[in-house]
Amino acid sequence: MMDKALLQKFESLDLEHMQLKLSIRPMESTLQHIFAIPLITRDIVEQKPHLRGGYQRIEQRFQETKSYEEVRNMTMKITEDIGMSYKRTVVADALVTCSEFFQVVDSRDGRIVQGMRDGDEEEIVDHVVRFEVVTDITESGEGREVGNWKIIDLDDMLDGNVFH
Repeated sequence: MMDKALLQKFESLDLEHMQLKLSIRPMESTLQHIFAIPLITRDIVEQKPHLRGGYQRIEQRFQETKSYEEVRNMTMKITEDIGMSYKRTVVADALVTCSEFFQVVDSRDGRIVQGMRDGDEEEIVDHVVRFEVVTDITESGEGREVGNWKIIDLDDMLDGNVFH
């Protein structure tokens, strides 16, 4: 599953006269970073766009003032704006090493516009993939339900696709 902003990046390509040959086989992966964002999810930010970058503003303000009181007040303001929420967004960055073949051909004249030639060996390529999942408290209140992980950025094409 991929985030809609990442899908739009690919859907905007004019492929009428282009033929894409792509083979990607993941070989190994390494978790690089993982962090949780309390209260806020992409869906909440879509409904309340003024919350976009809220946590970044808190971090920036703390860097400027070193005031825990100000951080607390800004956090409380976000909490008031969201309402009762036990949701958390978990973001994970992974380095995924793949064996891949990539080629874009102009279908009008057969010219290779980008990528490899037919018959070339697959290349070993590293990709940085950012995943995201939303968790929520279970109905019993004794644990968390984990949603479906989705890819929200690939090789920083969306500068991390940050919303928090």
